[in-house]
Amino acid sequence: MEKKTIMAKTKTAAILVGGLSQRMGYDKKKLRIGGENILNQIVKQLSIDFDDIIVVGCHRDDIPDISGLRGVYPDALKQSASLVGIYSGLLLSKSEFLYVTACDMPYHNSDYVKYMASIIHNNPHILGCVTRFDKWIEPFNAFYSVDLIPQIQSFLYSGRKSIYECFETENLHYIDEAVAQSYSPGWEMFSNLNTPKDLKTHIRRSKNATTE
Repeated sequence: MEKKTIMAKTKTAAILVGGLSQRMGYDKKKLRIGGENILNQIVKQLSIDFDDIIVVGCHRDDIPDISGLRGVYPDALKQSASLVGIYSGLLLSKSEFLYVTACDMPYHNSDYVKYMASIIHNNPHILGCVTRFDKWIEPFNAFYSVDLIPQIQSFLYSGRKSIYECFETENLHYIDEAVAQSYSPGWEMFSNLNTPKDLKTHIRRSKNATTE
C-alpha cells in the first residue's frame, strides 16, 4: 500500500510534550542527543509516514526552531494528564485519525505505523488502534479517531484522567502484545526516556547501531 493511500485518513501526527520531566531532572523536550534536539530527531522520523506533524503541550517559544512542523500548540485544558494531550491533539488534527507519540519516545517503527494504518483502513467502524501490554494498553505509538473528542471531553470534565478507563467501552482495535513484539522484539518502539539512565542506554544503543 502506498503512503498516500494510507495517509489520506491518518496523515496527522502529534508529539506530546506536556510531561513534568521530574525523573529526568530537566525538561525532556529540550534533550539533545548527538548534538541534535530530540524533538528534531522525532520529527524527521515521523516525516517518513506523516504529511502533517504538530507538537502539543507547550508554546512555540518553549522549543527550538524545528523544520517540518505545522505548528506548536498548548494543551486545550489546564489539567496535567496524557489524556489532555491526546484530546488537544485530536482537536487540531487534519485527518480522521491522529497518531500520538511523545517527546521522550525516540524509537520510531515505520513498519508498525503502516501496519496500524492498514488496520484502520480495513476496519471502518473502529475508533482507534492501540497496543496491549499485559493487562494494560500502550497509549502512545497509537491512533485515535476525532470521533472520540466528545467522549474524552466529557470524561475530562468529570475530573477523571485515566486513558484506559476513558476508552474502556469505546470501539478501539487492540493489537496483541505478541504481534507488536514481532515488529519490536525488545519493545523499543514503546520505550520512554524517563531518567538519565534511560538516556544513556539510548545513546549507547544508537552508537552500537551506527557501528554494526
